[in-house]
Amino acid sequence: MLRSYRLAIAVQGLVAVIGLSAAVPAHADDKPPETQLCLENRSMRTKDISAEHGYFVRTPQGWWRNTGPSCSAYGPNRALVTRSTQDRQCRGDVVVVFDPFTRIEYGGCVLGAWERVDAPPKD
Repeated sequence: MLRSYRLAIAVQGLVAVIGLSAAVPAHADDKPPETQLCLENRSMRTKDISAEHGYFVRTPQGWWRNTGPSCSAYGPNRALVTRSTQDRQCRGDVVVVFDPFTRIEYGGCVLGAWERVDAPPKD
């Protein structure tokens, strides 16, 4: 009796899961964006940095957004310095944000992975 009760609950749960997956159609366009753990410094052509939108870089392959946590130190007319033995910016690296004219440091930010995007958002 107990075994058939458990079987009935398991079957009901399976039917519920199948019903939920059928209700949400899968689209071919919903593939995850291309990501990379590192970008080479020499391939970076343009940078767009803002506290609201984050850190974007243009390479010959297109625009990339860093998926690291938000950083209040990012801002317009600021530069980034990485301290690494490699010539690339990778997930987990710390970048120091500073004003290139006054050399005031605003803090450090941890980088995440890089995600391909169409372009940085417009302000």
